[in-house]
Amino acid sequence: MVGKALVFEALLVVLVLVCLVLASLVARERSRDPAARNFGHSGGAARGPPARFARKSPHLVVDTLNLAHWIRGPNSEPARLTPALIVEAIDKTAPALLRQHPGRVMYVLKDRDSQFNDEDAREAYKRAAIRNKVYVCAAERYVDPPRGVAASSAHSAQGRDDFYMALLAWKWRCLVATEDRLRDFPQLRATIQPFHVFEWAFWRDYPVRDFIRPEASAYARVRRPRAVRFEELGLSRRGVNPFPPEASGACHPRGPRAIGHGQRSSIARLDGKPPN
Repeated sequence: MVGKALVFEALLVVLVLVCLVLASLVARERSRDPAARNFGHSGGAARGPPARFARKSPHLVVDTLNLAHWIRGPNSEPARLTPALIVEAIDKTAPALLRQHPGRVMYVLKDRDSQFNDEDAREAYKRAAIRNKVYVCAAERYVDPPRGVAASSAHSAQGRDDFYMALLAWKWRCLVATEDRLRDFPQLRATIQPFHVFEWAFWRDYPVRDFIRPEASAYARVRRPRAVRFEELGLSRRGVNPFPPEASGACHPRGPRAIGHGQRSSIARLDGKPPN
């Protein structure tokens, strides 16, 4: 009996040591994981994963509606975007962005606030994803929203695509390409009603559907993503920058780099004209 007791005590000691070693390894891995370390940070300055990780990421999230407006310019008509114009923006920019980001290039958009997406619009987004070898994510309203945040007239209530961009940037530790400053981001969770997302990929026939409830506690610490301007990625309204992205400051460690008074953009137009 004494021998069995000693064996049992020895096994118990070994088990405790193994548990301590595993706990130490897990703690060390979490300390190395920028997403796990920063997601729990409650400081107001947190903006997605650290710049050194987002800057080197092979992935990119694209604010598609903002991109389509930017390409057309501030004085273009019609002002309202249609699925055809959105697809045109994807077709024009996907090749250049894929050369710089060989991982996942994710175009995020939303249905029009005045009209739900129909099957024709979804089919157009699916074909754009397949044709350009990218991912297209459409954040759509419910016809009959489930229980959640009450309907609001605030501008932030329409930001379901902005919120989903932030989620993707967190998941893939990457930048968001946009000219939008996302100033109303702190109000999104309090004003956006639950929505669902269709994601089309070039390598599958059917979309993946995601269900998002922004006010859920799981999203309480989501922060505004780090952003990069379109020109910093080598894009221009007249064409694509023929120089490598480093020449235009793409993925600058401090996020978007503003062009101050007296400075000139390093973007060169394909038509040979100097930049504005």
